Amino acid sequence: MADDDLDFDAVEQLLDNAERAATGLLDDRDDDRRGRGGDREWSRSRSRDRRRERSRSHSREARRLEKEREREEQRKKEEEDERRRQVEEATRGDRTVMIVCLHHKADERDVYEFFSSNAGKVRDVQIIRDARTGRSKGVAYIEFYLQEATLKALALSGQPIKGQAVRVQPSGAEKNRAAQAMKKDISYTAPREAPLRLYVGGLVDSLANISEEELKKLFSPFGEIEFIDLHRDPYTNKCKGFAFVQFKNASEAREAMTAMNGFQLAGKELKVGIATSDMQVDGTPGGNNAAIGNGLDSLQDDASSAGPNAQLGMLRDPNDRLALMAKLQGSQPPPPGGARPPLPGMGMGIGGAPSPVIVLHGMFNPSQVNLQHDPEFFNDIEADVLQECENHGTVVKVWPDQNSTRGDVWVKFGDIAGASKCRGALDRRWFAGQQIVAEFTTEVAWNATVR
Repeated sequence: MADDDLDFDAVEQLLDNAERAATGLLDDRDDDRRGRGGDREWSRSRSRDRRRERSRSHSREARRLEKEREREEQRKKEEEDERRRQVEEATRGDRTVMIVCLHHKADERDVYEFFSSNAGKVRDVQIIRDARTGRSKGVAYIEFYLQEATLKALALSGQPIKGQAVRVQPSGAEKNRAAQAMKKDISYTAPREAPLRLYVGGLVDSLANISEEELKKLFSPFGEIEFIDLHRDPYTNKCKGFAFVQFKNASEAREAMTAMNGFQLAGKELKVGIATSDMQVDGTPGGNNAAIGNGLDSLQDDASSAGPNAQLGMLRDPNDRLALMAKLQGSQPPPPGGARPPLPGMGMGIGGAPSPVIVLHGMFNPSQVNLQHDPEFFNDIEADVLQECENHGTVVKVWPDQNSTRGDVWVKFGDIAGASKCRGALDRRWFAGQQIVAEFTTEVAWNATVR
């Protein structure tokens, strides 16, 4: 009866519950064990990360220190190189000599071998050459390793290189250092030259029809003109007898005044002087005419002496232009008919007044010309001069004077402007060890000399 009272379903459910409870407990214990193991693994990972970070930090610091040491060593090396360079630069001038009168066909190897065998070990040879033609100018600089070699080199002055005696002289290092020191101590800018206005009188009768353009042609060879103020009669449109010419540079204006004051043109004598402040600009000069010669009385005398048949105008043809240039250069104008009087000496113009013809003195040393050894010598000179002069204007002809005792080369340009530019560029330049002197001369001298 008791067995019949038991509820087997309830008992079975209790057993299932107890089994599930036991299984859950075991799972919780496994989770706990897994959790504690994960914590330990995570802790060990963090320790490894910290050790790696410290190791990387030490490596970065070591690399930084290494780079700083390298930079410091590089800086010290650069400072040492700079000190060495400064010492070398300071003594370079004392270890260098200058060679002049060097044969134009001698090259660096010729110079190097000569001084290496006779003076000492050569460090560097530099021959000065023309930038356009590449031709030697007859000047060279030689740098030795030892200063004692420069003394031996100076003793070789007068010895021949390639058959031509050279002159050896110090490089002028002391002067260069002194000049550099002065540039550092003194900062000086040359003042700009002020313009200057000239008074031009005597423009009466035969010159009453003169124009501003003709006045500009007359005075422009002396320098840049800013403006010309030609005073005209409002009724006849003829010149009142005077004009003002303002030059950009006062020195050029004074040169024009010196050359043109008293100049005879078309039968009239020009009166040129500095325009003073008391000269009126309304058409009449003021009372102080001391700066321009004898004043208005002389101008009136000129007007009365011209006569009714005086030739009008100026510079109408090449003969008038030639007469003007001849007068500027202190020579007499050619007589009618084209006959040209012989000129004394070289025919150089007094004061070097501009003309289309220039003479280059010192282009060669006549005593050293050997046509048997160098038959193309004068052809080379002509080609070099032509190439250089064509950079400044149109060249009509170049003629080396083979009989000249001064090493002259004559050059004729197509106009005065080209000749003036060439003269300014070549005057006092060095060529083949000699200093060039460029001077204007007349077309009369050209025709009488050049063949």
